[in-house]
Parts: sequence; structure tokens; C-alpha cells
Amino acid sequence: MKAMRAYGQTRQVNSESRDVVIHFEEGLIGFSECKDFVLKEADYLAPFRLLQSLESPARAFLVLEPTKLVTNYCDLVPAREWESLGVSGKIKPRAFVIVVIGSTPEFSTGNFQAPLLINDEKMIGKQVILTDSGFSVRHRLL
Repeated sequence: MKAMRAYGQTRQVNSESRDVVIHFEEGLIGFSECKDFVLKEADYLAPFRLLQSLESPARAFLVLEPTKLVTNYCDLVPAREWESLGVSGKIKPRAFVIVVIGSTPEFSTGNFQAPLLINDEKMIGKQVILTDSGFSVRHRLL
């Protein structure tokens, strides 16, 4: 939560930015030391966003909301995973998948098996592994 305090415990990094800070208590798979990330949004990145570590700014991931491709994706995540983040009732579930851009758009993929789940009200998240989902770690984007 250091990063949240550094930004005055606000969702916005600065008043003219659409960037937000998200805290991942357990970090991301393979990057447990990185807990706080800035989710950067820019028109030139759309529909993607950049998730950049505050502890290690060289670590950044291109992410995409999986609902852009699978409209009911959040419904396929077990309720217990959303509940563990406090997402229920009026809070809308939100997820991102880490994307790898291939040599051509046809070879670009997203890790739909290990999404990043987000609670937008508390600005916290966690990465989960959906073992029984049928989704791949290399789900084609086209």
C-alpha cells in the first residue's frame, strides 16, 4: 500500500491522468516482489493498457480486458475468487489478461487462463489460475 499512500490514497495518479494504482498483495505470478502497479491508459494503446510496476518500473505488461473477446468472461471466474477481493453486489467485476504481441496480429495472444482480477473500489487485485476453464495461456486475440 506504499504506492497508494505516495499518491495520496487516490485512484488517480495525477488530476490530468487516467492512470490508476492497483495493489496486488501477492504480486503477480513470477513477480511476487512487485506489489503496486500503475494501470496506464492512453488513446494510442487502446484497446490495450500498460500495467507497470512501481517497485521495478522496467517491469511492465501489456494487458487487455478479456470481455473485449469473451463477453461473459467474468462470469466464468469462480465466485469465490471475486468474493476474496470483496467484489459482490453493486461492485462490477473487472479482469485483465496479459498479452503477448506476435510477429503479426494473428499470432498475438492473451493469457486467458491466469487473469488479473480487480476490485475497482478498493483498487486491489490478484492473479488467479483458472484450471478448469478450458482457456489457454496463449488464447489468440484474432
